[in-house]
Amino acid sequence: MIGKIRRLLLSAFAVAAVAGCTDNKEPPPPTEQEIHAGDSGVASGELGRHPYVCDDGSRLLIDFKDEGLQLVLRDGADAAPITLTAPTQGLQYVGDRISATLAGANLTVQRANGRPRTCQRETAR
Repeated sequence: MIGKIRRLLLSAFAVAAVAGCTDNKEPPPPTEQEIHAGDSGVASGELGRHPYVCDDGSRLLIDFKDEGLQLVLRDGADAAPITLTAPTQGLQYVGDRISATLAGANLTVQRANGRPRTCQRETAR
């Protein structure tokens, strides 16, 4: 009888120990992409839309969509959109003969056979 009680107590302690080892981690902070997808940098307040000014003097209009996993790039408000996607948060966006890398307020756009263009989010200036 004492052996059974001892086994039950040991089992109870083992279950309690395993339960105490479960991770109660908080979710990681949002990535730059997720933040930009949920805020706005334009007067209209359109979520995910941000103007960028580039090192060559040009301007880009960027829409962050799909929780930041999709980037829609326009070389001006009336230009045709170019869609780039990232497989997961924090990785490079890729499109047809174009890629973009986000680092804080800076976006570097690389077209095939062209030089990289570095742009800064206008609302961060």
